[in-house]
Amino acid sequence: MELMDSRRLTGPNLVFEGPGALLDVQFDAADSGVVDLWRSEMERLREKLGWSQNQLLVLPRHEGAWLVATGPIDQLYSIIELNELAWARASRTQVSNRDAPAVNHDDASILASELTKIKALSVEEENPKLIALQRSAAKHNVTFLWDDDEVSLGLGNGSETFEIDNIPDPDDLTWSRYHDIPLAAVTGTNGKSTNVRLIRQMVECWGKIPGNSSTDWIRVGNEILDTGDYSGPGGARAILRDQRVEVGILEVARGGLLRRGAGVSRVDVALVTNVAEDHMGQYGINSVDDLIDAKLIVAQLIDANGVLVLNADDEGLVRRGSDLLHKNICWFSRNAQSDFISDHIAGGGAACVLVHNDIHYVSDGERTVVCSILDIPITLEGRAAYNVSNSLSAAAVGMALGIPAGKVAAGLKSFSSDPESNPGRGNYFDVNGITVLLDFAHNTHGLKAILEATDALKAKRRLMIIGAAGDRLESEIRNLARAAAGQGLDRILVTDCVGYERDLGPGGVPKIIYDELLRCDEPPERIEVLDSEIKGVKAAFAWARPGDLLILLIKSEREQALAEIRSRMSDS
Repeated sequence: MELMDSRRLTGPNLVFEGPGALLDVQFDAADSGVVDLWRSEMERLREKLGWSQNQLLVLPRHEGAWLVATGPIDQLYSIIELNELAWARASRTQVSNRDAPAVNHDDASILASELTKIKALSVEEENPKLIALQRSAAKHNVTFLWDDDEVSLGLGNGSETFEIDNIPDPDDLTWSRYHDIPLAAVTGTNGKSTNVRLIRQMVECWGKIPGNSSTDWIRVGNEILDTGDYSGPGGARAILRDQRVEVGILEVARGGLLRRGAGVSRVDVALVTNVAEDHMGQYGINSVDDLIDAKLIVAQLIDANGVLVLNADDEGLVRRGSDLLHKNICWFSRNAQSDFISDHIAGGGAACVLVHNDIHYVSDGERTVVCSILDIPITLEGRAAYNVSNSLSAAAVGMALGIPAGKVAAGLKSFSSDPESNPGRGNYFDVNGITVLLDFAHNTHGLKAILEATDALKAKRRLMIIGAAGDRLESEIRNLARAAAGQGLDRILVTDCVGYERDLGPGGVPKIIYDELLRCDEPPERIEVLDSEIKGVKAAFAWARPGDLLILLIKSEREQALAEIRSRMSDS
């Protein structure tokens, strides 16, 4: 038995819809009784403290369980301490019951000391003004966002932010000044960032100021406020507290959803682009079905008036769709003739589908032709199937947000997949007759999509740079290598992702990829291993000649790769 993690849940999450304290514990089936012992300890200790508001929840996991105690937002650190104390006592009891004579864990003085510390922390944490403001916001139907430093009411240009130590009396506020803004959340395995940027372009064409958070930056209008991974709750709050923002678009990654929960309690539209094998073995996620559950946390953010946009070309999401019939779902698909889509539309459902080369949006029985995919640059005249899907999903979100169809079309048609608009995603360059694709594809699903799209380019020779972060399971890394093997690549450069070596250490990922490529009968003379992506980029150009295609899949050294490409373009 082992305590793997203890953390706060601050928003809707995999277990329930509110805040609480979570223990991620591992144990063998023989020790499953420890869960009942934990529950008993929590109830007993809670009674000693005089607490009654904590609901106890258990989410079984493949290797153990998540043990959650709910509670008010100004008591979460205290609840964490209580949760950990209950687990420590329960696990000791389980061990003594199993392996040794009974041990007395009820030393009254030790227990009293521990509870005194928790009670003191509870008093220190207590913030009656915060709770009063939260309750008043709910009463006035105003969005309430909080963290350790600030609290805010409303969203975007209808918001106001206060320091946590300077919270006003609710009776002194003019509640009519606070309001929400149109808000979308985007998640999925691949295509999140591209969708966020496509929707942002539509909002700009609509004449409104977009605010978006993503894995690359937080941005309001044309101003990048900061760079880095802002796909968690902190990025969402930063955007939604900016009083310039008129429409919010949030990239919501798996890690943030599982660590803390969603950064907001409701959105108007939530999109799940697709779900495929990625980040297995982290936060109790051990299968694609587990990952679907995690991505669909965003479905909790949709109320009766909201729209959940899902991929009808994703078998896992279609399978789970039957559990979401209480939601207003808009399915998107490249196959408008499928029985699934036809039945959904016939039943009055919404859909965004490809009909010949046109994007059709259907809602309440009315059909709108948005535009042709041949006019959308990122689709490469329809050859890039994954960006056809991204265009369909983004169009569905735009229409559901109330953006006029003409502005949705304008956004799609004016969006260029260049390094400025969509850095590191589908960026094509012509360097002295050499076609270069710079992309982020970092998992099997994304790699296959890139190979499918580039097959149509009919290059003389093809080279690929391939690598992965060291926090992936070995099986994921081998699957990535198998996806590249046997595809007729003339050269494969296997590189480390500098700064992302993580558990496997420097050289660990390339060693696995190289081994798997050889197992798949790739000739060793076609493979070269390098210790960084930028060395791979330079080696690629040294190998290439006019008519060749370089597929540069770069994760950690994108800016250096861009500089190298531009340098060679300027020298031409």
